[in-house]
Amino acid sequence: MIIPIAVIVSYYVLMLLAGGPALPDFVEIRNNDTEPHEVTVEVLDSHNSSIFKESYKLHPNETISEAKPFSLLYSIYMKEYTFRTTLDNGTEESTITITLHRWSTAIIVIDWDNRYPITTMVKVETGNH
Repeated sequence: MIIPIAVIVSYYVLMLLAGGPALPDFVEIRNNDTEPHEVTVEVLDSHNSSIFKESYKLHPNETISEAKPFSLLYSIYMKEYTFRTTLDNGTEESTITITLHRWSTAIIVIDWDNRYPITTMVKVETGNH
């Protein structure tokens, strides 16, 4: 009984030492625009099942974040997610599939001054912090 527990604990300690702590945020939504916007974000897993859907009213220069799901926070594997972002009740839409792991966060930036008003990218941090 003690050996399996020691193996599991050792595995997570080694993972923490090798890569540092996980980033806590799953997604960060930033309104870099000069106007307020309503942003709806839906996240689908690799089986095309919706795992998250939320709407936000963001003021200019406001940022909102959502915590990483437990299954990604403590995983050593990369997982694929599809982010469907809708701006101002359908004025603009974006769908992108990205791969995340415990040391990465999806960043969604809203800015009408850009060629694409909805930009989705990945912030990655590795190594000891």
